[in-house]
Amino acid sequence: MSLGRKYLLTIALQSILAGALLWVGGLIWGSIQSDLVSQDLVGSDLDSLIFAVWAVSLAVVIGVLATGTWGRRILGTMGAVVAAAGVYSLIILDKEGLNALWIFAIVLSLGLMITNLLIVFTSKNWPTLSGRYSRSAAPEQDAWTLLDAGVDPTIESDPDKPRSRD
Repeated sequence: MSLGRKYLLTIALQSILAGALLWVGGLIWGSIQSDLVSQDLVGSDLDSLIFAVWAVSLAVVIGVLATGTWGRRILGTMGAVVAAAGVYSLIILDKEGLNALWIFAIVLSLGLMITNLLIVFTSKNWPTLSGRYSRSAAPEQDAWTLLDAGVDPTIESDPDKPRSRD
């Protein structure tokens, strides 16, 4: 699989998993019935780390799009740690009166932890934001000198041969 496909697949999977976790966190996971009152139990009310895992995962997606190698590794590590904390908090949750949505939230959080670890270990050669458009001038030539000579410094060309103006 090419680097571009791995990059897009990981980013898309992370976005989908984060969105699904936010959606599951907003659903009713169970209810408590008593003689006087009945109360619905919403996932994000039972475990507030659901929102944190979603927010950090979305921030990692945005950060991966904008940063380079070390930034991606730091963001991926941070996302994996937060997702692991979310898994732990869901595992120790009191499950009395809950339906199976908390298990689905655990699976989604595990998936986010895995995609964040993929970012940590495989993002070294992924494309960067505007990376294909950035070029540097030759070391002996300054960009201002090239501009004064009528040459676009972002395109590799010889300053002694000015481009024709069509």
